[in-house]
This record gives sequence, C-alpha cells and structure tokens, in this order.
Amino acid sequence: MRKSHFLAAVVFLMIFLLCVSIFAVNTARIDVVRSKETLADSDTGVIEEFLTDAFNEFLAKIDFSDIASLRNTIVSRSSSVRPSGQFQYGPRFFTAAQKQITEIFSKISQMPDGQRKQLLTMNLLILISDFNNVEASKVAFDYLQSPDVMIRYWAVNCLTNSNMLSQLNMTESAENKRLAEQFVQKLQAVAQTEQSGDILILLSQFASGLKLKLPAANEILNEIAQKRINLYLNWQVKDEMVENWTLKALAERSQNDPESNSVTAKNFAILYSLVIQRYALGQETLPQNNLRNLASVIVQTEKSSLPRFIPDWMVGNLKKAIDKGSAVLLAESDSLFGSANAAGKLPTAAKFDYGKNPDGSVKTAPPTLQKPPKAEKQSEKKLEKQPEETAVEPNQ
Repeated sequence: MRKSHFLAAVVFLMIFLLCVSIFAVNTARIDVVRSKETLADSDTGVIEEFLTDAFNEFLAKIDFSDIASLRNTIVSRSSSVRPSGQFQYGPRFFTAAQKQITEIFSKISQMPDGQRKQLLTMNLLILISDFNNVEASKVAFDYLQSPDVMIRYWAVNCLTNSNMLSQLNMTESAENKRLAEQFVQKLQAVAQTEQSGDILILLSQFASGLKLKLPAANEILNEIAQKRINLYLNWQVKDEMVENWTLKALAERSQNDPESNSVTAKNFAILYSLVIQRYALGQETLPQNNLRNLASVIVQTEKSSLPRFIPDWMVGNLKKAIDKGSAVLLAESDSLFGSANAAGKLPTAAKFDYGKNPDGSVKTAPPTLQKPPKAEKQSEKKLEKQPEETAVEPNQ
C-alpha cells in the first residue's frame, strides 16, 4: 500500500514538473540579450522566440492571477538593462511584440463569446497599456466601442494613461501632433456614447492634460460636461464623485488652452451650480452617502479649481455655506454663478454669459434644477393629508 502511494506521488510530481516545464517561459536567453550594449542580428531571433513562447503561454492561461504574473514577466523584458543597448533592443522588441499581439487578438476573436474570451481580451489590453508604446496602443482602437465595459475601460486606458499623455506632450512636432489628433478623434467618438463614469474620468483627465491646442480635445470635455449636465437636470445621476474629475478637468483645460476659456468656464459653471443645487434640493430625498459625495465635490472643487477662474476667491465660502444650510448655500451659489437679477462673479471674471432670453436680453443665471420627483410626490401626498412616507432615493 505504501509503495503504491509512493508511486502515485512520484507520478503526480512528474506530471507537475512536466506542466511547469511546458507553461513556464524561459527568460535566460533574453536576459542575456537585455544585458548587451550592442545587439547582434541573431539577438532578434532570441527576442522573437521569447515573445512567441510567452504569448503562446498567455493564450493557454485560464486564471487571472497567472495571466497577471505572465504580463509582468513580459513587460519586465520590454527594455534593455543598459541605456546604450535600449536604442537597438526597444524597437526590435516592440516590432516582434506587435506581431504577436496581432496574431493573439486574431485567435481570441475566433473564440466563442464568454468569460474566457473576455478575460484574455481584457488582459491583453492591460498588457498593451503597461507597454506604454504609442504604436502598440493603436490596437486598442478596435475595442473602444466594445459592449463589455471592462474591455472598453482598458482600451481607453491604453490611449489615455499618464505615460501615453507624457509622450504625446513631449514635443510639438508634426508627427506628434498627427498622433495626438488620431488619438483624440477616436476618443471623441467614445465621449459621445460612453455612460460609464470611470471611463469618462479617463477621458476627462486625458483631454485636460493634453498640452497641444486641439479643438477635438476641448470637444471631449464639452461632450462629457453636457452629458453630466443633462443627468443632473433629469435627476438621473448615480455617481456624483465623477464631478471631482470632470470639474477639475474643465478648469485645467481652460489654462492649457486659454482661447477656449469662455466655453470651458461656462460648462464648469453650469455643472458646478447643478452639483450645488442637487445638494441643496436633495436634502429630503437623497441618501446620506450621495449627500456626502456632493458635499465633497463642492468643497474639493472650491479648493482646487475655482481659484483658476477667480484668483481672489476666498476659499472656504462654500464650505461655510454648507454648514449654515441650504438657503445660505443657494444664496452663495447665486452670488458665484449669477441669478435672474445679476451676473455672478464667475461669469464676470471669465467673461461669458448663459445665452439669450426670448426677449433678446442676456441670461445671467445658469439652468435651474427643478425639485426632485420624489419630493414633488411627497408634497402632493401631504396636501392630501395622507400619512407621511419614508423618503427614498429618487430613480437615477
């Protein structure tokens, strides 16, 4: 009996070691190449062999943590350990990597829809994002409109992460501007249809951080701002914290592209005023978590973004108004953004208005947020002397 157990253990160990040998990428040879100051022609074959083995293993993985470990192995071998060798190593590595990525995507596209296909596609996009290579990132163009939100998120991240933004901002050469325009046009199409708050944050950060003066970058922010404004006006907001990034992005863009300041400032003012109005009018209907989020957005935006438009603004005014109650907060909002009777400090400083009234006069006030639907229903029930109901969150 003991002998049979021993033999079974030996067989299991042999199978385990065999599996390890099959699915473990050998990095010894490519590590030698990475340590060279000057590469030989034959070293290209070593790079290609490593990437072929690595991506074949990638395709065979079924566990996220295993794929993540393999991603780290691949990314860690994407550069030479010697600066002098990187000039040869980098281009050879990414040329070979792009070939493998194209082939792997082709194989994944032939798989039936399901969790495994989603897992491999998402991780391949994460890998491309980690490469921080402009040319390699273009593969993500094909996944920007995926029905899967996680795939869309990582496709957008490939094009908008901080390293990509730094590369596009590096020079104002004609080639760099062409690449930036290509990226921005693709992302503008995403902004027009995207509903995910997390993805809108990525788009906002990219558009605000792009130093090149591209009209399409401004349009990305305008699209997002208008989308969020409509959600507030219809009481359909689910994730108020998105405005921390949206409002900050609008303020930053106004500095990176001063020529668009009036339009950017107008969108900032309308969206910020609606955040404040939602907080003030939603006291009886919104859950405490939503109210805390709104208060956080109001305070953080006052501190980090409002002084960009009004340099002498006394930071803390809105925070004090929150503590004093909704009536005081709305009065402070009128002073800042404007009312039917007078222009506000922000429109005056940024030199914009809210359009024209039917009689041709200038609008001096931002859109007014109506009472939340639930609050109106409760008011009607109270007039009918029906028992008061517990306030619930309005449909978002």
